[in-house]
Amino acid sequence: LSIHTNEIIWIRGPLPASVHDISMFRGCTTEQKKQKKIDKNAFIFHIPPGKKGVGDSGYSGEPSKIITTRKGQSVELKKWLGRVKSRQETFFSRVKSFNVMKNRFRHGKR
Repeated sequence: LSIHTNEIIWIRGPLPASVHDISMFRGCTTEQKKQKKIDKNAFIFHIPPGKKGVGDSGYSGEPSKIITTRKGQSVELKKWLGRVKSRQETFFSRVKSFNVMKNRFRHGKR
């Protein structure tokens, strides 16, 4: 979800619930990485140099690509990160509650 606009910038799935967030972000699990089976469509490969995403603690393994809330950050930064993450969670809860991904969209065209 874009921080500055109302756009979905990347979507991936479906994946089993057992796949960790960081594995999905990287495009592979630890075992797949050993076998060099990395999905180049993963989001990590779409973040431009010098840019970062915002994530929860599940993404703390990629500090060069994802900023997470940590000790030592300013109160203002922590509040901003909290707002960004809250917006994302609100979006996901609405997607789930309205079954957006489960049903085909029909716009009433005759």
